[in-house]
Amino acid sequence: MPVLIDGNNLLFAALDADPERPPSRSVLCLRLGQWARRTGEKVTVVFDGPTPPEGLAKQTSAPAVDVAYSESVTADEVLAELIEEDTAARRLVVVSSDREVARAARRRKAKSIRSEAFWAALLRELARPMPRSLEPREKTEGLSGEDQAERWMRELGLDADRNSL
Repeated sequence: MPVLIDGNNLLFAALDADPERPPSRSVLCLRLGQWARRTGEKVTVVFDGPTPPEGLAKQTSAPAVDVAYSESVTADEVLAELIEEDTAARRLVVVSSDREVARAARRRKAKSIRSEAFWAALLRELARPMPRSLEPREKTEGLSGEDQAERWMRELGLDADRNSL
């Protein structure tokens, strides 16, 4: 399910959850990226304000997270527009504690979750150990080592000189 997030709203929820260590936009996006890769969700986060200069914008970017800025309107307006334009809005999860954004989500039958609840769920998910894959690492990462070909030739009973069984 695609997840649309009110960035500043989530920042304040994270601050309320841990006032001793408030996350920056960069840390927030890093956590969202970790969560997105773990869950396989597509995440779009919208922050209020203009797009920062390229160097600063790179700091808030994260793999698996699309970061947008509202420019001259509010993030709430951008989120409402994204919800309205989505052709499969029922699949959306909208993260915001703002009533207008939640109302826009309900109008299109998208799931709405408060920022505080989402942040708590995200932290719980990231605290869990990563599930172990049942497939060998070599299946996705490939073989390593110089003599792997020779090893597999022996394993398969192939003669390296004759290339036959």
